[in-house]
Amino acid sequence: MKLYTKNSNQTQKEIDVFCRNVKILRERYGLSKKEMARILEIGAASLTEIGQGIIPHRASTNIIIKLSQYFSIEPHRLFTPL
Repeated sequence: MKLYTKNSNQTQKEIDVFCRNVKILRERYGLSKKEMARILEIGAASLTEIGQGIIPHRASTNIIIKLSQYFSIEPHRLFTPL
């Protein structure tokens, strides 16, 4: 199940880009899935969900903040192709 809101088409596109960016950043910096999960302070299952295009609702804001801080990226850039 994917995360949807009122403007679900545009929102889902941004979520898909965000989820791809998580993988791109992990690979670009040579991080294992375990290391990335530790950086984001989430479990392996949540990272797997992100890889499937699903942002765990309970962790969504934290994930954005952690990525932004760790990789020195403005939060809005995480929703546009890197």
